[in-house]
Amino acid sequence: MNSRWTYMLLGTAFLAWIAWLIGIYPELPDRIPIHFNAAGEADGWGKRGMIWTLPLIALFTVGLVLSVPYFNQKYVNYPVKITEENQEKQYRLMVLFLNGMAIIVFGIMWYISYVSVQMSMGRAALPMVYIWLFMGALFGWMVWYMIRARKLK
Repeated sequence: MNSRWTYMLLGTAFLAWIAWLIGIYPELPDRIPIHFNAAGEADGWGKRGMIWTLPLIALFTVGLVLSVPYFNQKYVNYPVKITEENQEKQYRLMVLFLNGMAIIVFGIMWYISYVSVQMSMGRAALPMVYIWLFMGALFGWMVWYMIRARKLK
């Protein structure tokens, strides 16, 4: 996926997330779930203003992930030795990998925010199995990248 498309997708999704939170904020109770155990049960509570924490963490994390291709490449750690012959292919693969990571991380953060809102309003939350699916996608994407990078040696 082209980085420009990733930026547009994530930027639009982020603005939609913020608009949704602005619209739902007046309906939120004073206390909302802010932490969940592995079973998906709320085990930590905070003031409703805490609902803005996840979008801020997502913005920072995704921004950091997407900024890596702009670093001086001699400071970026690749899983294989970089040579003149493989430099361009490895760089493009790393950009694709980071774009995918940013999308998955954003999805995880958005889903946790969604579940938090649903639970705080007494609605049935979706099963936490989706978090495990996101985590599987995250680690699967990492494994795919490592295998692909080694093939492009």
